[in-house]
Amino acid sequence: MNLVPEALAVVVSTVIVIAGLVAAPFLLRIRRLLTALRTERDAAVQEAARVNARHDELQEETRHLVSTRLPAMVAHLSHRHVPVPELAHPALAGTEVEQAHAAALEQVNEAVAAERLRVDEAAQVVMRGATTVIQAQSYQMQSKIDAMQHRYEDPEMARDLFELDQLNEQNLRRIQATGVLCGAWPGLTRSDSHLGDVVVGAQSRIRGYQRVQVTSRLTSPVAVVARAVEPIAITVAELLANAVHHSHGTLFVDVSIHHAESGACVVIDDAGVGMHQDEVEFAARLLSGGYSLLLTELGDPPRAGFATIGRLVRQYGFTVSIDKPAPYGGVRAVVFIPDHLLTLLDQQTQPMSAMAPVSRQTPPPSAVEEGAPTPDALPQRRRRRPQPAHTAHSPLRAEQAPTPEETQATWSAFQAGAASGRAAAERTDHHEGNAR
Repeated sequence: MNLVPEALAVVVSTVIVIAGLVAAPFLLRIRRLLTALRTERDAAVQEAARVNARHDELQEETRHLVSTRLPAMVAHLSHRHVPVPELAHPALAGTEVEQAHAAALEQVNEAVAAERLRVDEAAQVVMRGATTVIQAQSYQMQSKIDAMQHRYEDPEMARDLFELDQLNEQNLRRIQATGVLCGAWPGLTRSDSHLGDVVVGAQSRIRGYQRVQVTSRLTSPVAVVARAVEPIAITVAELLANAVHHSHGTLFVDVSIHHAESGACVVIDDAGVGMHQDEVEFAARLLSGGYSLLLTELGDPPRAGFATIGRLVRQYGFTVSIDKPAPYGGVRAVVFIPDHLLTLLDQQTQPMSAMAPVSRQTPPPSAVEEGAPTPDALPQRRRRRPQPAHTAHSPLRAEQAPTPEETQATWSAFQAGAASGRAAAERTDHHEGNAR
């Protein structure tokens, strides 16, 4: 009876051993499977952490785009010195995220630029219409003042009318320059005019014209062709106004007219405060004619002088530079007028006005006074030899001062020509106003 339990124990042990031998491969496989599952779980946890971190980076980059980069891009369109920040996370460089954000910035740039251009063009249309009407009325006022100057002989009234006329000229210059800046035609049709008359006419349009000294170095009756007379007058007037404004009230502005190799030039020198190098470079870009500004980019108050000149330079083909050294510490402006905008006039049929600058030429060597210093000798005091009187046929007769009768005839012809020009301008402006 005792053998039965022992046999059962042996049988059970044998079964257990056999079962263990049979289940071992399965247990090993299960253990390997569990290890693989743990590895995959750890990888999944790491990938989820990486994805979450990437998601956080994308959210931060999007917030950076919306809150920083887009406003900076809009500000950059108005102020070029404002930089546009780069990506907040450099690790995203070269990825699809950077490409998508760059495309968004470009689309915003194009949309804002197009909208600003559309608004600016609309503003220019309004300004052109307003300046055209005001300019025509200013010409009418100018004609009425001119008629009153001829009608009344009271000196006090003549002085008041002169001041009123000069004030109207200043107002007309600003209106005309604003219209030109907005794409309007200068508003006057003139005939071929002496370059000296054009410069003096520009001088009469500014405040403080008494401080401008004009000298002519021309040796021939150089004139500006009709289509360029008013644009050059506007240009010179703007440069003179700038020179007078930026120099002290006791200082003069020197203007000289010269021949050039392939044209003529007007040189304006002031003794004002000058310009910094960055200001000179910015002004040079405007004066080149290849760089245009929107009305909103002219500042407050708007600085439209150089921008107006740049538009005229682009349209008519002359050049203006302010990068030359100034002899008085201020600014030197040079207006160069090429040959195709110049002509010669007959002084007998079309004399210069009485207000035109007198030509100051360098005397020939034979006209140098005896005893003048030479490079190799000191000046000596000698009596001047008596000069023979010039006859009526002497070539120096043309350099003598005109008689009062000649001056009166010249001035009358000038006034008549100016009155006819203003009348023609009024008719032209009237027709243009009806066309609009």
